[in-house]
Amino acid sequence: MNLIDLFHRKDKILKASGSFSIAVTKWGPDKWRSILVLDGRSSFSLSRICEVRRLKSFPREIGWYVGLRANGSGEYGEIRVTLQNGTEDIAVWKVPFGEIPVPIALPWPVDGRLITSETVLNVSFDVPNGRTADLFVHKALDRSCILNFATGAGIEIGPGPKPQVFQSEITSVQYLEEMPQDRWKELYDRNGKYGTETADFSKYIIGTADTIPAEPQSLDFIFSSHLFEHLANPLGHLARWHSLLKPGGVVLAVVPEMHSTKDICAMPSTLEELKQEMAGGLWRPTEHHYSRWLKLRGSARSINAVMDNNLSIHVHYYDSVSISMVLETAVSELGYTSYSIVHANNHKDFYFCLWK
Repeated sequence: MNLIDLFHRKDKILKASGSFSIAVTKWGPDKWRSILVLDGRSSFSLSRICEVRRLKSFPREIGWYVGLRANGSGEYGEIRVTLQNGTEDIAVWKVPFGEIPVPIALPWPVDGRLITSETVLNVSFDVPNGRTADLFVHKALDRSCILNFATGAGIEIGPGPKPQVFQSEITSVQYLEEMPQDRWKELYDRNGKYGTETADFSKYIIGTADTIPAEPQSLDFIFSSHLFEHLANPLGHLARWHSLLKPGGVVLAVVPEMHSTKDICAMPSTLEELKQEMAGGLWRPTEHHYSRWLKLRGSARSINAVMDNNLSIHVHYYDSVSISMVLETAVSELGYTSYSIVHANNHKDFYFCLWK
């Protein structure tokens, strides 16, 4: 679970008491995103844990660590993790921690009947006066590791006003959007948050991900960020993209990790579902996709209203395991030769490279 994301967007399942802030912290050779515990007796709680997909297997650890910032004093703090039904503690785990981070464990009761819709996960810290603790959530990934493959002639799909691949001596890129600049601003940037009005759309072409206006075998790369999850029939898209790539060309993508975003209660999309969409020639989200998305978000909006407005939704939900099945299928059935996945436990998104 990505606590950084929950804290950042003040998710309704999270309640915090005390003083916390978000930081990037060096631990060993790696940079980590962490929650700084700035008050000696701070705590947070997570509700609806019985609905969170990542927790349904009752994992003992989920990749969180805690440690004091170093000053050499030899002091220790204490962390306490409790599962609570109302005021009753049904399971407790606690451990002292010092300057060497320790993994945080979740204390699941053997009697699973105790876990109900009312069960809350509470995490509390007892930190020595004047000290700061890091709750390490995930290693920080760097997108440059896949962007380095965006060389030659290529297309970035759906960048909005903030593309990530840029023209250079070794890269020639065009940007593909479904709509012109004024329409994009009207739908997604009415308050000017993304700077659409001042963005340079002169290098943009209008089209869709399934009908990229490019000649067969003309592209060295196709890049997208937080777009793949919006596609109905992702296998069909990969098949069409394959025809546009030169031999040795690559699909590069940044995809939200469902367990670390607003999709934490979703079911991963299955390969069977994706193959059915491909066999049926589906290219746009259906009523089923919208209904599933609205239910997941707890929205009271009508399906007809969101479909009539062509609302952009997450059509499918992926983690690093389920995406591997998609990419394996691309290699075994669609003509690609190899793939790689870059991910870190609890990171908000993961990256993949798929080579022709």
